[in-house]
Amino acid sequence: MGEVKKMNRGKNKKVLGGSIVAIALVLGIALLTLFIEKIPNGYVGVVYSPNGGVQDETLGQGWHLVGLFDKITVYPVRMQTVNYTDIQVATSDGKSVTVDFAYNYSIQPDKVVDVFNKFGPIPVEQIEESYLRTRLWDAGRKGIAKYSVIDTYGEKSSEAAVGVQNLFSDDIKELGFIVDNLTLGVPKPDESTQAAINKRVEAAQELERKQIELKIAEAEAQKKKIEAQGIADYNKIIKESISPEVIQNKWIEKWDGVMPKATGSNQLIEIPIGDAGASSAQ
Repeated sequence: MGEVKKMNRGKNKKVLGGSIVAIALVLGIALLTLFIEKIPNGYVGVVYSPNGGVQDETLGQGWHLVGLFDKITVYPVRMQTVNYTDIQVATSDGKSVTVDFAYNYSIQPDKVVDVFNKFGPIPVEQIEESYLRTRLWDAGRKGIAKYSVIDTYGEKSSEAAVGVQNLFSDDIKELGFIVDNLTLGVPKPDESTQAAINKRVEAAQELERKQIELKIAEAEAQKKKIEAQGIADYNKIIKESISPEVIQNKWIEKWDGVMPKATGSNQLIEIPIGDAGASSAQ
């Protein structure tokens, strides 16, 4: 009986020992995760330590060992796409329109520490919705103010987008932001502006219709002029080709040799046959 109790105590010690090892292992892994930071692909991490402040050396993509109290803020160094909707701007003719913008941006790897120092440990998405959105609105206000509302709808829309991108890019490049491929959505005017646009479009369409009709009329007139000139030239050629000699020759060819007589009169009809006709008559 005593031997059985000893065996049970031994088994309990082994189970307890195994449990302690397992718990220690779990705690060790959990504790280790506090010192590990993963930087996603296309990002770099800025390390802030309560003791030493911002570290100059940044973390590239992959797994890194960091201090227990270190804070990591990641920034994109690969192109990111941002969309802003319903940004109000005014055109050169004083019309208020609402525009959607889309653009790509990234941050220069050697500038991410400067970005952190300016904005602090906030997510980059917050920078997109605050600072970058405000700077783009300012660039859009200045860029689109150079064009009329009709221009922003037509072929100058892409030109306006390039102008806005240049202003936006120059404004934020010192912080390390690189802007690329900014696009301008179709402006959404208010009701009064839309009505004015519709009238202008209708007037342009009417002018184009009249210009087409005028070109058709000019073409028809030119056609008739050419046809009339052709007829005149033909008649001139015919007239110049018919001489008294030709007429006389045609008459002689058809004359049957009998002198015509007047009916109801004793006078003879004069026939223009000239000398040749007189000789034949003799």
